[in-house]
Parts: sequence; structure tokens; C-alpha cells
Amino acid sequence: MQAGMPQAPDDSGLVAYGGEVKISGYEWSWQMARSPSVLLSLPAAPLAAVLAAAGHPARFEILRILIRGPRPIAELQSELGLSSPGQLYHHLKTLSGVGLIHQPERGVYQVPGKMVFPVLAFAAAATDVAGPALNAALADQGHPGSEAAAPFNPPPNSP
Repeated sequence: MQAGMPQAPDDSGLVAYGGEVKISGYEWSWQMARSPSVLLSLPAAPLAAVLAAAGHPARFEILRILIRGPRPIAELQSELGLSSPGQLYHHLKTLSGVGLIHQPERGVYQVPGKMVFPVLAFAAAATDVAGPALNAALADQGHPGSEAAAPFNPPPNSP
């Protein structure tokens, strides 16, 4: 086990994520670890609700914007290129409902500090899963190969 990693609470091992992030003048440091057996025993519905909220392309784009700092509705609407706020409010309500964003003041939304790493972990995990599809999308957009989009290579002894 790596130095600084918490001890696994059971013999199923440990799933961990964390790091240090500096975005738009904000800084976070995070380390989270969970037992695989506990993760696999949790009720599916609340976990699926979070993944579904974050998994919609428009809502994920909202998260990518708001993770850089708070935005008023008008600015967020402009950045997303939406002509009407109705659809934006629908997406904001869904993201707020699962705790991925909040309203620090009327008409302003942000990703709370405690959600920054989970949102970035979603992006990192999706990058690992998307692998070749992500690389193809980057190539279609004229982007050179990206280290961030490198495919996940499991260890040789995995099933």
C-alpha cells in the first residue's frame, strides 16, 4: 500500500481518489477512500441519481463552467449559448437536487468546494472508460492526442 493511504476497513481493498487542484484562484486538497465491498452494497437509486444528473451533456457542461467559480444566471446562460433560461433552470434544479451545485446567493450558482473533487473524479473516470471513443472525438475536433485521454490499462492479473 502507498504511504499516506488509509488502511482498508476490510479485506476487499480500497478505492481512493484525491489530489490538489488550483482553479480560478481557488485551491483544494482532497483525499477520499472507500471500501469496494461497501461501495457495492450501497443502494443503487441514490448513486444512479447523482450519475444521471452529472451524466447529461448539458449538465456536465454546466458543472465544467461552475467548477471554475460562481456564475450569475445571465452569465451562465450566455456561456452556454442558450436563448431561454427555462431549460437552464431545469438543469440547475436537477444538479441542485443531488447536491452537485448550490446557490450561494439569489441568481448565482456554484459547485460547492466539497463537490469539486467528486466532479473532477467523474471526469477522470469517464475519461478512463471512454478511452478510444474520446480519442476519436478529440481527433474529429482537430485536437492532437491527449495524455488525459490515454486509455486505461488494467494490471495484467485483472480479469
